[in-house]
Amino acid sequence: MQGKNSIDRGMRIMGGVVLIVLGATIGNLETVSRVVAILVGIYAFITGILNFCPLIQGIAREKEVQRKKTAANHTMRVSDVKGLEFFTEFSEEEIDRILSQCQLKEYTEGETALAEGSLKRRTLSIIYSGQFKIVKAVSDLESKIITTISDGEAYGEMSFFDNRPPCASVISIEHAKVLEIGEEAYDVLIEEHPKLAIKMYNRLLRTMSGRIRALNEQIASLGNWVLQGRLQSNI
Repeated sequence: MQGKNSIDRGMRIMGGVVLIVLGATIGNLETVSRVVAILVGIYAFITGILNFCPLIQGIAREKEVQRKKTAANHTMRVSDVKGLEFFTEFSEEEIDRILSQCQLKEYTEGETALAEGSLKRRTLSIIYSGQFKIVKAVSDLESKIITTISDGEAYGEMSFFDNRPPCASVISIEHAKVLEIGEEAYDVLIEEHPKLAIKMYNRLLRTMSGRIRALNEQIASLGNWVLQGRLQSNI
């Protein structure tokens, strides 16, 4: 019914325009006929517009409601995240500024959030909920899980700052929600709140340092295992 009414309103507007044009341009019409055609055309046009306006307003209201629902599902408040590890060193005002540049993204179980060797866009990600595994390919057929990360931890920081493809993949272990900051959004932070951007940078440097240390320990353990294997084989 609503579609039929929309067509009727549209035809009324179009018919009114046609009558106005014909009444004004056809030269062999009598004055009375010309005036009648123009008046009828104006009436049809005005009533069509007036009847069409509620429909337009209804569509606009529906779009606004949908936009608010989407925004509600994809934004975070300070109280939602201030307990996460990443944000413990930031004030509520600073967290609010960071969140203003974040987008909330969801990942299903087994979905690749970051692919090794592929850099589509520079994005820094902070896990709001869920777990991810960091996986390194050791051959064409085999991969090794380096570690797992969860709520409050970040990933993608190395590629974000050096603009090079990731050296490992990040894959969701379960349904997860992640706060993502793109390079354009981070540039806004640098321009508008440089001290906060530097504070985030320092926080991420410590994250990278901790992971490098953990990787060095894994390498050292692997080296000791190989050395012990060789010593035993020589005995």
